[in-house]
Amino acid sequence: MTDRPSAAGAPPYRTGRARSRRRGGFTLVELIVVMVLLLIVASLVAPRMSSFFQGRALSSEAQRMLSLMNFAQSRAVAEGVPVIFWINPRQLTYGIEIQTGHHSAEDNRDVSYTADPSIAFDIPNVADAPVSEDGDETLGLPEGLPAIRFTPDGNFDEVGVRNIVLRQGTDGALEIAPKANRLSYEIRPFTLRN
Repeated sequence: MTDRPSAAGAPPYRTGRARSRRRGGFTLVELIVVMVLLLIVASLVAPRMSSFFQGRALSSEAQRMLSLMNFAQSRAVAEGVPVIFWINPRQLTYGIEIQTGHHSAEDNRDVSYTADPSIAFDIPNVADAPVSEDGDETLGLPEGLPAIRFTPDGNFDEVGVRNIVLRQGTDGALEIAPKANRLSYEIRPFTLRN
């Protein structure tokens, strides 16, 4: 095999068998082996990926719920009216609204969300809903629904919901509960307490 010089300073080109070797690609057998290896790896990884995506739905729903709770607390302070964060565990919905009786116009900023159907809400420590001094009204809380009332000073009532547990199957659960300083809520892994 010899290199022939080319005109005008171009690099030399090779002749003979070296040229045909360079054009070679993958054989059909090599491609089939690679595809089989990819299928084996995919079959091993797929079950773990499904649990990963399920965990992402649980985490995403908890983040959305916590963000709405923070919005309700901020809105109560900014507008100077109590704001109710309500939860309907049976219909997998939750939302916020201004406490009735404190706002004359219709609330056009009330918000509600529907959770992913694979998630369940558990509200283990529901205290009695607050009532007026005469016991004749529920202070604007949604009847029969667990709720948290954020007051205009930025705090939340001690009555009502204390913590919310979000579950997704038997894989895991997250809890939204008051922080140690009792100024806001946080997300943490749920563990059973005795």
